[in-house]
Amino acid sequence: MKIFKTLLLISIFSTGMVCAQTVNLTKKVKSETVEKIFASLKANYIYLDTAIKMGSFIQDQLKSGSYDTIQNPAAFAARLTSDLLSVYRDGHLSISYDPLFTSANGKTDTIMEKERMLKFRKRVNFGFDKAEILPGNIGYLKIGGFFEPDSAAKIMTLAAFRFVSNSESLIIDLRNNMGGDPRMVSFICGLLFNQKTHLNDLYSRKDKSTTAYWATPDTILKGFHNMPIYILTSKRTFSAGEELTYDLQTQKRAVIIGETTGGGAHPVQPFTVGNGFVANVPFARAINPITKSDWETVGVKPDKAVPADKALDFALRMVNHK
Repeated sequence: MKIFKTLLLISIFSTGMVCAQTVNLTKKVKSETVEKIFASLKANYIYLDTAIKMGSFIQDQLKSGSYDTIQNPAAFAARLTSDLLSVYRDGHLSISYDPLFTSANGKTDTIMEKERMLKFRKRVNFGFDKAEILPGNIGYLKIGGFFEPDSAAKIMTLAAFRFVSNSESLIIDLRNNMGGDPRMVSFICGLLFNQKTHLNDLYSRKDKSTTAYWATPDTILKGFHNMPIYILTSKRTFSAGEELTYDLQTQKRAVIIGETTGGGAHPVQPFTVGNGFVANVPFARAINPITKSDWETVGVKPDKAVPADKALDFALRMVNHK
């Protein structure tokens, strides 16, 4: 089963690539784009009935002339996104304009692209913004996003966790974490659990497949296995950032402090829909083995609800008064 792509992480951390050309938004181009988006939604979106409602709505908007005056491709993509989300607010769903996006299946595996992505990942330190030891021997990790757990990303992750491995408690700050690869979530959870633990499943409608995610305990950094864990959240915490939060909360492995998260539980895959437009379509849904549900639209509710900018101070007070 195809997993959450790096496209969303690129949009999180960077401004993206400059388009090489601009399509002339004729009536024919707009019509073709709407029809191909509808087809992509019907083929791939996790809820077929919702896909049909969304596709029918943008068809109606096209027929009514609502798009007639739009001449800028990026503005057209933004309007299509807004209209789709007016039917169902799936935070992962979007339409973008990117003529340099080079594959029918959302693959960008050229050597140049791989090199560019590696440089980008290094520039953002593989998502790790801070690793500190706070007063009272409290470990603190601020993570902005989760990358594919290849060898380079695993090395960085283990280095960050090793730095705080002698702490008495660990605070993981996800207040600005907007997602990434669920496999990295499983890898991190392997550092935090003392036994193999079923974390989450992803169900894909298109091929009716289910992919299970497990935490496999790390055999070297064992100090985290029983260490108290505190997760900081905000309304910006999204997608895989929410998954780590939800996994640890449902397993009663961490105390969640902050605000209810953004509510995005559907992994997304980009599909070309012609004329330089890309449909970023949620193709699967999360199923937690304990709740049999997920955090889509509702977010993850904290155990201790406080404003996001007060969450760290609150966590420090909790740790110091234990």
